Amino acid sequence: MIIEKLLLHTASVSALLPFYKDVLGLPVIRSGAEGFTVQAGWSELTFRELEQLPAVEHYYHFAFTIPENKLPEAKRWIEALTQLGTEAGQDISYSEAWNSHSVYFEDPAGNILELIARHTMNNAVSHPFDPKRDILCISEIGVPTAQVPAAVERLAELGLLTYKTRNESFNPVGDDNGLLMVVETGRRWHFTAKSAECFPVRVTVHGVGDLYLSEGEHGVTIENID
Repeated sequence: MIIEKLLLHTASVSALLPFYKDVLGLPVIRSGAEGFTVQAGWSELTFRELEQLPAVEHYYHFAFTIPENKLPEAKRWIEALTQLGTEAGQDISYSEAWNSHSVYFEDPAGNILELIARHTMNNAVSHPFDPKRDILCISEIGVPTAQVPAAVERLAELGLLTYKTRNESFNPVGDDNGLLMVVETGRRWHFTAKSAECFPVRVTVHGVGDLYLSEGEHGVTIENID
């Protein structure tokens, strides 16, 4: 599953733009008072400002894929710029089931970002880690919902199927290239003290189109607006 575009909401564009432009070094495609878009490999990441956000803290969880052999270098790069998330005293996450290593950190708005090296992918490089070249794509976006099975069933109707792990509270959908992380509301995000909360997200998936996902009275609503 290729995530071509991801649109998220924020309370302050001005607070986020310097982080993505100057700290992470992602090229700015467009920028204005209402939002900005940066290039992250084959994906575009857009933040759009909303004047009225929910009273609770508004944050998303998403991941960038990096070359499978560059996690140590990427970790040294990002930990020099911002604090890493930890779990049981560790700041690197290893998934045996997914054969991947990750590090987690937050942007100024509290969004949870992840750099993930998937050893199942043939994308190793020989040059030193360079974020402008080696942030390859947006490969995950969290989709919290009170009704995980119903959301997964709706996504399956669009041709987006479960990836490796399935249970009632955690059900990724997609493949190594891109995943919708369908999780139960209130589940703690890995390597943070934050719980998964439902906030609207718009994602453009190659071959599927634009999907607008938001939580309603009966769980997540998925609108295919292509």
